[in-house]
Amino acid sequence: MGVEEIIRLIFSFLGGGLMVAIFDWVRTNSAEKTARKVEDLNKQIKHLYGPLCFFASQNEQMFKLSNKFRDAYNVEYVNQQWSQDENTQPSLRQEATQTIDLANTYIGVVMENNDRVIEILTNNYAYIDEDDVEIFQQFVVDYTRLRKEMNEEVMLLTPFRIYHWVGPISFMSPKFIERVKYKFIRKKEALKQHRAA
Repeated sequence: MGVEEIIRLIFSFLGGGLMVAIFDWVRTNSAEKTARKVEDLNKQIKHLYGPLCFFASQNEQMFKLSNKFRDAYNVEYVNQQWSQDENTQPSLRQEATQTIDLANTYIGVVMENNDRVIEILTNNYAYIDEDDVEIFQQFVVDYTRLRKEMNEEVMLLTPFRIYHWVGPISFMSPKFIERVKYKFIRKKEALKQHRAA
């Protein structure tokens, strides 16, 4: 009996059982990989991208609301020819100040939300996708600058000429908001696909 015949005999003897074992191993390995992927996605959504999406979306709405107040301020007070009468001017100043204060109140909500975003990023940095690191780091830089270069009334402390050289500060950039919303939706879709598989 030659070597080839012995090998054929072994494969014919073990063939069915070996094939079942290989199939079971592949199936188990695939199921474990899917389970790990589902667990990783769940953690990312629960601890990072979900909360970030919540606060970023809320900030987006606060920006819109604040801008509505500023637009109304421009229409009603800046672009109008008001009487210079001493009885008219104090009430106009009061109304104008109230309007700007309200607009700034909504930016205050953004700042409170940003405090939470920083906390989320700090506590869950390990869940950040590699392609998001740069955008998230820029948010941290902007947040730090806002805390150091603006006072409680959201007034810039940095001399304007210096601010011009250093560059603008974003309360939360549209790029950050869009990225977080996009990633949250994509991760939810991926989770649904993996669960269905």
